[in-house]
Amino acid sequence: MRKFIPLLLLTAFLSMPLHAQRQNERAKLQIAGSQYEIITALIQNQEYSRIIGEYRQILSLDLSAENEMPLVQATVQIVRALRQAGQYSLASQMVDEALPKVRLSESKYPLLMSKGMVLKDQGKFEEAIEIYRKAQHFAPALTAPEK
Repeated sequence: MRKFIPLLLLTAFLSMPLHAQRQNERAKLQIAGSQYEIITALIQNQEYSRIIGEYRQILSLDLSAENEMPLVQATVQIVRALRQAGQYSLASQMVDEALPKVRLSESKYPLLMSKGMVLKDQGKFEEAIEIYRKAQHFAPALTAPEK
């Protein structure tokens, strides 16, 4: 029994930083969520000049790779709303700022697809096609069907 006490203490000591790291990441996600709501309110109120500053606050959180998909999903939704509002330059800028911040290929794909849609909406069809082809490099790998 006495041999297990130091082992339990060591395990508890080693797990403390991991627990703190998870809490920190959870707090970052909550901040990102509130920033997303601020941005959607700004879009609804047509305060476009304030959006990029609010969005940069999300990017500055430096979310871990395992938690970057909510950032990507929020960016895609914001870009869609900006496209609908005709704010193509701002939508494109958001994607351009997000791309270097994401680490995973599966995160780059939806961002590039969103950028292609912005270009297509603007009638920049050749540029859109080029971006769509670039996105294909980040698409999830095809798996062969089982026989």
